[in-house]
Amino acid sequence: MVTYKKYSKTKDKTFSIKNLFNSEDALIDQFVKSNTIFNATFLVAFFILFQYLLSQIRFFLPDNPVPITMQTFGILILGGVYGPRLTIISVLSYMIIGIVGVPVFQGNNGGIEYFFGVTGGYLIGFIFASTIISVLSNNGLKKGLSIWAMIIGNISIYVVAIIWLSIYDFGWPEKGNLFSQAVYPFLIGDFIKLVLASLSVNILWKLSKNLKK
Repeated sequence: MVTYKKYSKTKDKTFSIKNLFNSEDALIDQFVKSNTIFNATFLVAFFILFQYLLSQIRFFLPDNPVPITMQTFGILILGGVYGPRLTIISVLSYMIIGIVGVPVFQGNNGGIEYFFGVTGGYLIGFIFASTIISVLSNNGLKKGLSIWAMIIGNISIYVVAIIWLSIYDFGWPEKGNLFSQAVYPFLIGDFIKLVLASLSVNILWKLSKNLKK
């Protein structure tokens, strides 16, 4: 008697650029499918409004032109909730409308001159951070592990800002005080935002699981 072995048709998930930016495992898709034009447009617009409101929550440290804001919280949430493709579209849309002059940045600022000013490195860092967090979240660092994706993403903001401030002379930070003025003052606040964002994402994952019961 001849027997035939039945093979599973399930495809193994292999590493590829296509899989890397696949949004099907994103948190947002547990609540609303983001692969339709209407939903995607709504979600992008929602992030822009959300980020604008968070950017207006700010305060300045003495002799520091870069304010402490809730913008980073919005970027962490974006990367933890949206899939990679929607994250990139959302954060780039936010930056573009700010560059063309819509006052969506902190202090109701906008325009290309502001974007390429002293805070430009942090803004560009937001693009890298949200993308990194989203890709890592979509590939395993989600739920209780989301804080690790957010830590890596947050570090990328500092890296880009340091490079930016090292290349361009804005009269700040003072020579020899790059880290003490442009990094260290923000660490405590960013740590708090990291914890809050991670907890928020974890709660949303648990909520999505309960909704499926």
